[in-house]
Amino acid sequence: MFPVALVTSITVTGILTYLGVVVFVFLLILKQKNKVIEQYFFNFNQLHIAFLIYIFAFTLTKFINSGLKSGLNICFSSCQDYFVFLWVLFFVAKGYKNQKTINYAILTAAIISILYGMLQLFHLDIFHRQVNIERLSGFHKNPYSYGGQLIIFLFFLLSCCKDKFNNIPRLILFALCFICLLNTSERAVILGVILGAILYFSLERIKVNELPQIAFIFLVPIFLTYLLNSKVIKRIKRTILPASGDKQNIRLKLWGIAFAVWKRNMLFGAGNFPTVYREAVSGFPMKALTHAHNTYLQILVTNGIIGMLAFLNLFLCMIRILIANLKTSKYSACFLAILLSFFVEGFFEYFWGDSEVKYALLYFVGFAFGSLLESNTKECKI
Repeated sequence: MFPVALVTSITVTGILTYLGVVVFVFLLILKQKNKVIEQYFFNFNQLHIAFLIYIFAFTLTKFINSGLKSGLNICFSSCQDYFVFLWVLFFVAKGYKNQKTINYAILTAAIISILYGMLQLFHLDIFHRQVNIERLSGFHKNPYSYGGQLIIFLFFLLSCCKDKFNNIPRLILFALCFICLLNTSERAVILGVILGAILYFSLERIKVNELPQIAFIFLVPIFLTYLLNSKVIKRIKRTILPASGDKQNIRLKLWGIAFAVWKRNMLFGAGNFPTVYREAVSGFPMKALTHAHNTYLQILVTNGIIGMLAFLNLFLCMIRILIANLKTSKYSACFLAILLSFFVEGFFEYFWGDSEVKYALLYFVGFAFGSLLESNTKECKI
C-alpha cells in the first residue's frame, strides 16, 4: 500500500521503494519473456527515453558542478524516481484487476489523508503533526507537502465523480478534500488548482444539468472555510490586494539571488542550495530555507539549462501522450489538470524537491499511463 505509506510516513515509503526495487529487478530477471516487459521495457519508447535523458542530465550536471559524490546521489535519486513510475506502470498494465487494486489504494490514501486533515481543522491533531494551528499539514508537519498531495487526490476524486455527479458520498469526499486544500493556506496550490479545474472542465465538456453539483462541491467548501478559518481568506486576499504596510515577499529576494547565482554557470548549474546562496550574499538571513521557492529557478541553479531542458522534456512528453490519448483514457484529462496545477505552483514552490509530493505524483503517473496501456494497448502510444 505505497500511497497509504506515503501520506502517513515517508520513512515507510522509502523502505517500500527499496524493497520494490529489489523485487522488481528479481522478477525482471526471472520473467524476461513476459509480454508486458518485452513490449514496454526492452523496446524503449518516447516516455521511457525522456526519463533516461532526465536521469543522465541530472547526473551529469551534478557531477560537473558538485563532484562525484553528489553526482552519484542524484543518479540514485533520479533512478528511484523512474522506478516508482515503472513499478506502478507494469503492475497496472498487466490487467484490469491490478488497475482496480491501485485505484482502491489511491482512494484509501486519499480518505486517510482527508479525514486526518479534517481532524486537524477541528484541532484534534491526535498524532501532533500540525506545526501551525491555522494551516493544515496532514501527516507531514508541512502544509506545502500536504497541499501538493491534495492536488493529486482532488483531481483523482473528480475523475471518480465524472460519470456520477449525482453520487452524494463521492461529492462529499471531494468537497472535504477541497476544504482541506483551502485550509493548508498554500496560495500557490490554490491558484494551481483553480486553473487546473478550469482546464479539466473545459476538456470534459460538463453538461448544464451537472453545474449545480459542481457549484456545490466548490462553493460550499469556500463558504465553510470562511466561517471556520477566515484567516485563510485574508491571506489569499493580501496576495491579490496587498496592504500598504505589508513587507516585500521574501520569495522575490530569493528569486533575484537564484537568477544571479545561475548566471555563474548557466549550462551545468552552480551547485547545491543553500550553499551557493550564502556564498552569493553576505550575511545570508534565510537560514531555514533550503530551496528557491521556484521549481524552475531551483533546477537552473543546481542543474543548469541542461537539467532544466531534460526536466521540461519529461513533462512535455507526458502532456503530448495524454493529449493524443484524451479520448481513450478517463485519467488523461485528470492528469493534464494535475500537471497544469503543478506547473503553476512550480513558479512559487519547489515541488520536485519534496519526496512526499514527487513520489505521489510519479505514482499517479504510473497509474495513469498503466491504465492507458491496459485499456487500449493496440491504439495508445507511449
